[in-house]
Order: sequence, then structure tokens, then C-alpha cells
Amino acid sequence: MNVFIPLILLWTGSQSVAQINLGNGGQFGSFFTPDNDLDDYCYRQDEEPYIYFGTKTSYDSLTRRAGQQHIVPGCQPVQFWSINRHGTRLPKVKKIQKLRKLQDVKDEIVKNYEDRKSYPVIGKLCFDDYNLLRRWRWNDTITEDKAAALTQQGINELKLLARRYKTKFPQLLNQPYNEQNYYFQYTQTDRTHDSYQAYIEGLFDRDFFKVHANTYGNDMLLKAYRNCKEWHEKSDKNPETSQEYRAFLESEDYQKMARQVLRRLGFRSELNVSVIQDIYDMCRFNKAWQVDQPSAWCVAFTKSQLKLLEYGEDLKEYYNTGYGNPLIQNIGCGAVQDMYRKFEKTVQGFSDGNKVTALFTHAATMQAVYSTLGIAKDYEPLKSDNYRKQQRRMWRTSLINPFAANLVAVLYQCQNGNQQGNSFKVMFFLNEIPIEEFLGCSVGLCDWATVEKNFQQVVENCNVQAFCDGESSASSQIGSALLSFFAVLMAAFRQHYW
Repeated sequence: MNVFIPLILLWTGSQSVAQINLGNGGQFGSFFTPDNDLDDYCYRQDEEPYIYFGTKTSYDSLTRRAGQQHIVPGCQPVQFWSINRHGTRLPKVKKIQKLRKLQDVKDEIVKNYEDRKSYPVIGKLCFDDYNLLRRWRWNDTITEDKAAALTQQGINELKLLARRYKTKFPQLLNQPYNEQNYYFQYTQTDRTHDSYQAYIEGLFDRDFFKVHANTYGNDMLLKAYRNCKEWHEKSDKNPETSQEYRAFLESEDYQKMARQVLRRLGFRSELNVSVIQDIYDMCRFNKAWQVDQPSAWCVAFTKSQLKLLEYGEDLKEYYNTGYGNPLIQNIGCGAVQDMYRKFEKTVQGFSDGNKVTALFTHAATMQAVYSTLGIAKDYEPLKSDNYRKQQRRMWRTSLINPFAANLVAVLYQCQNGNQQGNSFKVMFFLNEIPIEEFLGCSVGLCDWATVEKNFQQVVENCNVQAFCDGESSASSQIGSALLSFFAVLMAAFRQHYW
């Protein structure tokens, strides 16, 4: 792991060859190699600055959502299932310690501009940007004991999210609380508990104190990636998981960006490359905490550089808990199974009364669920060397997994026109927007038969605990065969006696 040492900025007055240490032997060339695309961009003067920062994107940066009721002609919503990422949070302990050291980096930048005059002629910080950065200081109230805590912005995100869904589906979410109709669950972390708390306050106002929620220590539904030995051994500790991301950091595109950023800040000597990530993290955290305010450290980057950094995060997440990880379905299937089984009971007439489910989890679980369902899947996998070809990629964590990201499935009971009886349909919503191009369904409204066709096998083969315990695939196949047998048996029973 690279550890950033702030004051290794051995500036010299001459324009000698200076290099940046990647920590793995890789090096950039001279900082003074001409870069034709380095412009005189001024962040503070940009009326539409770049606001997409991967998993640290503010939910408020997404397209504003309408607050009207969602109506499907001829159908009534009968069940609501949701999985929600926690809202905007503070950094974790190690990141707080690194970001605090940016105070020293800022002091060096001020010296570069005011004493050393080492800034570039082309592409230097404009006066407004320099002034914004010069005035920045670390917020001393952000201490290690508050690491990863939900911010006020995060609380507001979840509270308002619940209110908007309550407006969209009043038939289900405008009902008084009772434990049979509503099911809530969150992981054993303060940020998911506080997100749940804000959500129920948005739903039930002053009656939120009546609400009961579930939380489990060894949570295989909402935090399997943290509680799973098999995942830890085969994914977290597997160097192949981060291979593409590490290759991206060594690519010419990334090297050129890092060279330009450090030159823009006036540095002419060796500097640990991890400072680029720290600057980027401070830029995006500040923007998430105060959506309507400029973020001082964002002045270090142009729009094209921010897009490149965004792709780097997408790439890392793609191979960690996305489509690039062949094991992902083993931990993502649990939530899909939960949704499917609850809807299936209602469709089959065996409903236990549950009308609303709201689960509160983390970024990794959200991405695992997307990957299991087939949401935001690209035809061509993300690679370290195809950034330019992936400008229109579906897997953009800024859009699918910002703070307070949410995936909702709604089960509808619909009239069959002139035919007797009713049919059931399902619509999926990602961050409050209907997923219209999904499973080949018309405007995103899927027949239950289509949902069965696409997910029944995933659900029946899903055994997160067995995977995490390292049980043989043969055992899982036997279990799946038994489930299939009983499903056929129950179908025959219903056809004969119902």
C-alpha cells in the first residue's frame, strides 16, 4: 500500500527532468513534456462543472425526480420491495487520516504559486480557483470517532426519498405502520441504521417510533461480502480482482492525467501518486457534503480528467462486485431471492400479508444485486485499455450507485381486459426512474411469467451460506433439484385443488 508522505516536494529552480513514483517501479516522464490537451480550464467560472464522481456522487446530482403518483393503467400496486444504499457519509478512518494531510499539500501549493513561481504557463490555476484552494482547510470536527458516519445531507436524502415513494405509491406506503405489512432490515453499522431511521421518519412522520426493524450480526442478505470466508479468499485476496484497475493506473491516459495535475499545482519533483486519489476523494466528498457549493480540491482537475478518474472507479468496482467478477452472483442472489419469494407468495395466493419491504445496505451489495439481475450490463466488458470505447457505458457507478442509490420492484395486479381473472406484472425502478429497457418488457412492465423465466433458476440455485461455507457444488445442485421438485409438486396440487 502506498503511504503518502506530504513533504517530499524537492523543488528546484531549473526545469530538470522530474518523475512520479507509482510505488511499483512504474514512472512517468518529464513533467514538462508538452501536453496539447491541457487547457486553461477554470472550475469556478464553469457554469456546468462535472458532478459525477463514481460511488461518492451526491444523489442530488442525478436527474430530479417527479413527485407525482406512479399510475399503470388497469393495474394496482400490491407489493413494494426496495433495497437502498446508505446516504452520504464521512470518510472511513484511514481515509480521514490521509485527507487531513492535504493541509500540508495545500501549503506546498501556495508556496509553489507565491514563492517558487513553479506553476505552468499553460494550464495553471486561474485566480478564482487558486483563491478557493488557498482558503481551504481541513474540518477539524471530522475525527476518527465519526468515521463513516452519515452526514446531514445523507439524512435528508433518505427522508426525502421515502416521502417521494410515498407519493408515488400511496396505496402501499401511505398506510399506518403494522409489523405484518412492513418489513425493514439494515446492516449492523451506524450509517445504515441512520439511513433506515431517516427513511421511516419520511414514511411515518411522528409515528416512526412504532416501527420495528431487523438486523443480524452474520448478515448474509445485506452484507455477505463482509461475512463470507469463501468470498474473502477467492475475491478480496485474489490479485486478479484488481488486475485491470492496476493496469489502468499504469496506462498512458492515467499517467498523462497525473502529470498534468501535478504540474498544474506547481510541483516539479517526485510525489507519491496516491496523492492524486486523495485530492480526487477530497474533491468528491466535499461536493457530496455540500451539493450547492464549489469543492476546493476539484480545481485540480479539468472535466476530461474527472471523467477519466470516474472510469477508473467504474473499472475497479466492475471487477470487485460487478460483472467482471465471476463469483458475484453467489452473494448478489440473496436479495434477488428475497424479492422473488415475497412476490411469488402473493402471485400464488399464499401471501403472509407483507406489503412493503425496505432493506438498507452498502455500495458493494447494490452492485452485486445489479449484476445478478442484469441491470446496467454492457455488451463489451470494461477494460484498462478501452476507456475511449466506453464513453457510453451502462456500468457508470455515478448513475447506478451514488450515495442513497435505491432499487425498487413493484408487483402489480392487473385486469386482463375481456379475459377472466387477473394477471401479475412487475416494474423495476432504479433511483426512482423506471427501467424501461429491461428483460424485453414493454415500457419496463414485465409479466410475472417473464420474471419467472429470467430469475427462477437464479433463485432456486441461490444458497449464499453454502457458498460462503465452501460447500461443494454437488450439494447445491441437490438442494436446487429438491426445490424444483417441490415447486412442481405444489403447482400440480394447486391445479388440482384450487
